[in-house]
This record gives sequence, structure tokens and C-alpha cells, in this order.
Amino acid sequence: MVKLTTGIVYDDIFLEHRIGTHVESHERLVAIMELLNQKKLFESSNFKLIKPEKATLEQIRYVHEDSLIQEVKEVSELAKTTGHIQQLDMDTAVSAKTYEASLYSVGGNLKGIDEILAGNVNNVFAAVRPPGHHSNAYRCSGFCIFNNIAIATEYLFREKNIKRVAIIDWDCHHGNGTQDIFYNGSDHGDVVIFNSHQDGRTLYPGSGFINDIGSGKGEGKIINYPLPPRAADDTIMLYFDEIIEPICNQFKPEFILISAGFDTHWTDRLTNMGWTFQAPANYLGKIKTVADKFAEGRIQITLEGGYEIDKQAKAVYNCLQVLNNDKEKLITENPRKSDDQTLNYITKKLIPKLKEILNPYWNCFN
Repeated sequence: MVKLTTGIVYDDIFLEHRIGTHVESHERLVAIMELLNQKKLFESSNFKLIKPEKATLEQIRYVHEDSLIQEVKEVSELAKTTGHIQQLDMDTAVSAKTYEASLYSVGGNLKGIDEILAGNVNNVFAAVRPPGHHSNAYRCSGFCIFNNIAIATEYLFREKNIKRVAIIDWDCHHGNGTQDIFYNGSDHGDVVIFNSHQDGRTLYPGSGFINDIGSGKGEGKIINYPLPPRAADDTIMLYFDEIIEPICNQFKPEFILISAGFDTHWTDRLTNMGWTFQAPANYLGKIKTVADKFAEGRIQITLEGGYEIDKQAKAVYNCLQVLNNDKEKLITENPRKSDDQTLNYITKKLIPKLKEILNPYWNCFN
């Protein structure tokens, strides 16, 4: 296998979004960077550290209303003035440096895209925070501030002359903000969203059902795969083989953006999924075949959730090895399989029903 150059977006500014004893803690990134340094990734010519730059307000406005931007700025200033963490909602906290860190979080994603399109790296993992996929145009929620992946998509359309983007969101929580932003499509390009997550009847934010398929220009391009609790590694591979690959063969994405939550691990305290810490990397290996076929290998991953920090660090390391064509170095644990009831539900009900719903929009299911 040819070794590639994989970019890793990181800066200590992401640690400055300090929100106290919160599961979405700066310790998540500390653990990731400690493991990558322990494994000497940054001493290898196969990996390149990318320093983020701030996104402009105009770029944030690609998907967010001024009222949301102003709220984040003002509440950050209030946190600075009072010396106390402030809340945007019950789950979403803000510190004195949150606004600045959020601009760099978005900007880091945009810088990663620049590096890929300039040919300086082949692909990128953006180790950024705060995360973004629960925030929509007008509201921050679910630990998220600015929607990194949605802004990156619009950046590709508006500034980089990319016409077709596939977003793959594998966080255990449904990416409702990203879905909401692109529910009617984009005025500047063509986007398909593949969202796999724990069934909304059993987990926050309670959305992402198979009948949510978009409308207008986006109709048929929102594709939700709600998994029952304890669904294991095998269920995500079925999603790729039966749904993602056939659609991508027709859609031919020019760039793939991944919202990567690592809260799918079977030990995660906020969720009930059954993945191992090698599952995201194995899934990424399949996604990479689509990127190589249609998108010149262009993949950028941005960090979303994941709350068992040691497991998350290993899963991120594994994804970096797959991005760099080095699957032999994966850190693995004992394989896990879904029970017969779960597999029966997915193969006999969920996937056939999803194909039936999507059939009018994709001739690959005819």
C-alpha cells in the first residue's frame, strides 16, 4: 500500500473551551494528543500537523444566523466578565474562550480542506472542539456551537468550486443540526447526508427517522439509519454495503466529509451502542474506497462526540492509520457481533424499508 500524507488539525486553543465537570471536556483532546505523541505520529513524515486559522464571520454566516453568532459572542464575554461558565441551553456550556475556540474549530476544518485541495496532504483528521453537528442555523445545542461540517460543506461549494459533497455522520447521536441546515438542500451545490445513529426513540436528540428524507432540492438526499441499542460493528458495514456504496456510485461525490463521533463504543456512558474501537476505522476503510473512486481520495474527518476518553483516543488513532493506508497498526479489542434479533430487524425490516423509501430518488435500488 502506498503511504499517504495525512493532515491532523490541532491547536491548544481547542483546550480553552473549558466548561467545568462536563463530559465534553478538553480532556478528550488531551487524551488523543497524548496517545498520538506516545505513538510518535508527529515524528513520521506520513503525518503533518496543520495549525488552524480563524474562520471569518462571513463564513460562519454560510449556515448560521447573526443572532446565533451574536449570542455565542455575548455569552462568552459574560463568562469572561463574571468568571463563571454560562449556559446556552441545559446541555451546552460556554466559557470565556468558547467564541474564539469555535472560530478556530470551524477555521481548522477550512484550513484542512485548503491543504487537501492544494495537494499538501491527501486527507485530514480535524481534532477540534467545540463540536458542531447538533447546531442548526439559529440554535446551539447538544454541546455544539458552530456547525463545523455544514460550514465546511458550504465552503467547498462557495469558495472551492466543488459541486457534490457526501457527508457521513457516524456519531451515536443523530446529527439533527446538519440535517436541519441541509433539509432543503443547498443553493450552491449538491449534498447527500448519510446519518447512522442510535434510534431516536431511545436517545437524544430524538430525531433521524427513515422517513426524514429531505424536501425540495434536498428530497431523497437525507438518509437516516437509526440503529437499535447494542447494534455492533456488523450493522454499520451493512449500511455501507447496502445503502451508502450504491448511492455514492450514482451520486459520485467529489469530496467526503465525516462527522466522527466516537460515542458508539460499547462502554460509552451517554449511549447504548455496541461498537468496538476498531469499528470506525473499519467503516472508514470502506468509505475510503468510495473516496478513491470518485473524490481523488479527498476525505476530511471532524471530531464530534465520544466520552470514554481512552477508548476515543484509540479509535481516533485507528482512523488515522486507515487514512494513511496502514491497517496493520490498528489497536483492536475482541470483536463484537449483534444478536440475532438485531440483525434480523436490520436485514429484514430496516434496510428493505429504507430502500423502498429511497427508490424513487435513486435508480440503484430499482
